[in-house]
Amino acid sequence: MKKLMICLGLLLYLTSAASAQSKRPALTEEQKKEFKTNMEAYKAELKLTAEQQPKFEAINLEFAEQLAALKEDSGARLGKLRKLKSAANDRNKKMKELLTTEQYKIFQARQGELKDELKSRRGRN
Repeated sequence: MKKLMICLGLLLYLTSAASAQSKRPALTEEQKKEFKTNMEAYKAELKLTAEQQPKFEAINLEFAEQLAALKEDSGARLGKLRKLKSAANDRNKKMKELLTTEQYKIFQARQGELKDELKSRRGRN
């Protein structure tokens, strides 16, 4: 009986450890709050329609989760960069389908500003 309990305990431990590794890292509450605030300002700038808003949020939330997963990834830097570019390209394709031509131009300009801001931050560190 004692051996059975030890085996069950070990099996439970291994199962929970395996399932914990397979989950994508979730955004923290602080990250979600900041994300929401930024999205509201972004949606106002783009003048999204009521139909576009939930799709826009879903695309950006998916991208944010991919970024959070990359942050936690222990892989090589080059591999992370490739995954980042792939995720960004995927998001950009979805945005191009969702947004009007004018909205997409604003979106691209905003992305350029964010890239420049990140580069300047990287240069200071």
